[in-house]
Amino acid sequence: MKRNITHVFVLLIANLFVSNSLFAEKNFVNNGFIDLSETNWDNSPYIKLEGTWDFYWQQFIEPGGTEDSVIGSNRLFAQLPGSWTKVALEEGIKCPSQGYGTYRLRIKFPNKDRVYVLKMFSVFSAYKMFVNGELTGKVGKIGKSKESSVPKFLTQEIPFVIQKKGRAETQIAEIIIQVANYHHRKAGLKDPIHIGTIDEVIDQTQNSIIINILLIGIILIIGLNHVLMYMLRRLDFENLIFGILATVMILRNLTTGERLLLHWFPNMSWEMLVRLDNFSGFATITFFSFYFYFTYRSDFPKTIFYFILAIGTLITALVFSTNAWFYGQFSLLFIIYIGLGGLYLVFGVLFVAAIRKRLGGLVTFIGMFLLYATAINDSLSSMGILKTTYIAPYGIAAFMLLQSFLLTKKSAIALKENQSLSGELKLEKLKLEERINERTKELSKQASELEKHRKVQEKQNWVNENLNSLNEIMRQNKDNLNMLADSLLSSILKNIEATMGALYFQTKDDDIEQLKLIAHYGLSSEILKEELDLKEGLVGKCFTSGKHNSLSDLPEGFFEISSGLGKSTPKELTLYPLIVDEKTIGVLEIATFKVITDSHKDLIEKAASNIAGQLNIVKMNDETKNMLSNYKHFEQELKQKDEEFRQMKEEIEILRESK
Repeated sequence: MKRNITHVFVLLIANLFVSNSLFAEKNFVNNGFIDLSETNWDNSPYIKLEGTWDFYWQQFIEPGGTEDSVIGSNRLFAQLPGSWTKVALEEGIKCPSQGYGTYRLRIKFPNKDRVYVLKMFSVFSAYKMFVNGELTGKVGKIGKSKESSVPKFLTQEIPFVIQKKGRAETQIAEIIIQVANYHHRKAGLKDPIHIGTIDEVIDQTQNSIIINILLIGIILIIGLNHVLMYMLRRLDFENLIFGILATVMILRNLTTGERLLLHWFPNMSWEMLVRLDNFSGFATITFFSFYFYFTYRSDFPKTIFYFILAIGTLITALVFSTNAWFYGQFSLLFIIYIGLGGLYLVFGVLFVAAIRKRLGGLVTFIGMFLLYATAINDSLSSMGILKTTYIAPYGIAAFMLLQSFLLTKKSAIALKENQSLSGELKLEKLKLEERINERTKELSKQASELEKHRKVQEKQNWVNENLNSLNEIMRQNKDNLNMLADSLLSSILKNIEATMGALYFQTKDDDIEQLKLIAHYGLSSEILKEELDLKEGLVGKCFTSGKHNSLSDLPEGFFEISSGLGKSTPKELTLYPLIVDEKTIGVLEIATFKVITDSHKDLIEKAASNIAGQLNIVKMNDETKNMLSNYKHFEQELKQKDEEFRQMKEEIEILRESK
C-alpha cells in the first residue's frame, strides 16, 4: 500500500513539471524585439514576453520618438523577467538597485484589428506604461529621486488596440515601461509580463482569482475547523498550531500572485503589504517547525527546533521593525534560511518520521514535499531559471488537505478510542458500583456486627460493673449470712428493676434438710413461707434439678399453687439454683412485672454463682465458729470434771489415811 502511494506521488510530481514544460512558450524577446505575427491568437494562450528587452538606465524615454533617436540614447539590454541589477553599465559595474530606467519592446503583430491585453503582475516600486505612444497603465508615482517617487503594488490587465494599417501583412507596436525604484531591493520587472487576447487574459485572470479564492476558502475552513477542534478539546495542541499555520498560508495567498488583499483593502500602504508578503514567506518555516515539533517531537531535536525558532523570530522582528529597503539587504540570508530550514523539515524530520513509521509520517512527508517542491519551482521560475508557471498555491492546498485529513483521522481515532474507553469506563463503573454495593453491604454488616459487639460490650460492662458492686457487698458482709443475703438480694433486684425476690438456703435441723428463707424483698409477712421442703413447688423443683427455670405471663392466682411468693401474680418469674462444686445449696427466686432482659439474666446467672460461693463460705465460717465455740465449751467442761475428779481423789486418799 505504501509503495503504491509513493508511486502515485512520484507520478504526480513528474506530471506537474512535465506539464509546465510543455506549456512553456517558445517565443522569446531578442534585443528588444519579438515576432508574434505567426501566432494563432484564436487557439493560443497568453505569451510570456521574456528575453532581452531594450533598457535605458537613468533615462525616462518618452514615447513617439524616432527609431534612431531611441537607439542613440545609450541603449542596454536587460533580461526579463529579472532585476536590472544584473545589467552591466561598464566592465565590472552593474546597475544599482536604486534608480530609474526605461524598458522598451517592439512587437510584430498581424496587421489586423484586434484588442490585446498586457498582464502586469506587481512591480515592487512604480511604473508607467505606454503602447504606441499612449499611456495605458500607471502604478504609483515614478520619479528621479526617492522623495519624488511613490511605490505601490497593483496587478493590472492593460488593454491596447492594434488597428489595421494599409495592406501590409504585419505592423510593429512599441511598448515603453518607465520604472523607478528607491524603496525595495528588487529593482525592475521581477515578474514576467504576459500578452494575449482580451478574452484569454480576462479568462485566465478570472480563473486565477476563482482558484485562489477557492483555495483560500478551503484553507480557511480547514483552519477554522481545527481551531474549533482545539477549543473543544484543549489537549490537541497541534490542532491550534495547524489553525495558525492555515492563517499564515491564507495570508501568503492573499499577498502574492493576484494580491487579492489589495482588492479588499485598496488603500493599504505599500510598506505594510511588502511586510505581510515577506512575513508570510519567511515566517512559514517557523510555524511549520512549531507544528512538526509538537507532532513528531521524538524525531525533531529540541536544539535545532529552538535554533529555527530563534532565527524565525529574529526575521519577523526585522521585517516589522525596519523598512523594506533595510531588511531587503538580508534577503539572501532569508532565502538560505527558508531553503535549508525547509530541506531539514522535509528530509531531516518528516522523512525520518516516515521511515520510523510514525503515525501519519508518510502522508505528512508527501504533503510537505509537494509544498516544498512547488515553492522551489516558483522561486526558480521567478529567477528565470525554470520556464514554468506558479504552482505554490496548489502545493499549499495539497499540504493543507493532506494534513487536515491526517488530523481529522487522528481525531477520529482519538474519538473512537474515547468511545471505547467510555464504554470500558461505563462497564468499569458498573463493576465499581457492584463492588461499592458489595463493600457497602460488607461495611453495613461490619457496622451491624460492631453495633452488636458494642451492645454486647455495653452489656458485659454493665454486668461486670454490677458484679463488682455485688463483690464489694460480699466483701463488706462476709461475717453475717443473713445480712449478706439481704444486701445481695436487694442489690440484684435494684439493678434489674425487679419488684420482689427471695433467697432460699439449704439447712439441716435434727437431721431434717429443708430450704430456709434467709432473705426476701418486697414480700408481705402474710405470704412469707420461712421453710420449704426440698421438693416443694417451683423452688424445690429448681433445687432438685439444679437448672434455671423461668415462667412468663403467669395466670392470675398462680402463686397459690406452688410459688414461695404466695398469691402475688407478677409478669415473669425466674428461679436460679445456687450451686457450689456441682452441688446445689440454695435457690434465688425473682419476680418482676417487666420482662427480664438478656443482660439481666446474664447478671443473675453470674451473680448466682458468686452468691452461692460466698454464702457457702459464710456458712462454713459460721459452722467453724460454732465448732470452735463448742470445742471451748467442751474443753472447759473437761477441765471442770478433771478438777472434780482430782478433788474426789484427794478426798479418797484422805479417807484412806484416816483409817
